[in-house]
Amino acid sequence: MSISIVVPIFNEEDCIKECLKQIICVFNNTDYELIFVNDGSTDNSHQIILQLIKNNPKIKYISYSKNKGYSCAIKEGFEKSEKDFVSFLDADLQYSPDDLLKMYHYAEKNELDFVIGVPIKKRKYYNPLRRTTSFFYNAYVSLLFGINLKDPNSLKLMKRKYLEKINFILGYGIMIEIEILLGFKMQGVSINTYPINVHERIAGKSKICSLKIISRTIIDCAKLRFLKNKLIKND
Repeated sequence: MSISIVVPIFNEEDCIKECLKQIICVFNNTDYELIFVNDGSTDNSHQIILQLIKNNPKIKYISYSKNKGYSCAIKEGFEKSEKDFVSFLDADLQYSPDDLLKMYHYAEKNELDFVIGVPIKKRKYYNPLRRTTSFFYNAYVSLLFGINLKDPNSLKLMKRKYLEKINFILGYGIMIEIEILLGFKMQGVSINTYPINVHERIAGKSKICSLKIISRTIIDCAKLRFLKNKLIKND
């Protein structure tokens, strides 16, 4: 078994060094590759990454000058991935490489194709509005797609051969999370869960939580419900 870890980067100069350090340390004895995707950062992220990845064959680097969005960066990483499993981690390390490794070993031991983390005590990092929004979002996803999870946007570990068959229709922001889940479900892959910890961000703040994103997500989830038959690529 092997794993590709995609890390989308947008103005993460305060996080990159610690993120790389933890991933290398945790996955040192694992067959892995790390894919940094610089999504048009305007800070020093690009320069920092170039310095850090010198002479490290396990790291791939994709960079473009214009910001294309979170999901585009993740999809770029997916396309460059070559290992058996694929995951993506935000550079702020709310989800830790250590938990990802545990999920990886859990999948290996039980011969699983998909594992999603179940966050423990995530509520303490959410204000009341965010908790309310999260509750209704989870209920909405469950109603539309029959996906009953504590957090559909949590850390995911995916078998690449199934991931490659997903045709991302709407994938922007958090919609890519739903398309991944629905895509695996439609291929008959079991959605397995594993308890993980959630950590305070080492720097920065969430870039995907706004009223504009929430309203767009509500509309696009409804669209996906009617377009889901196009979600899996034809052989």
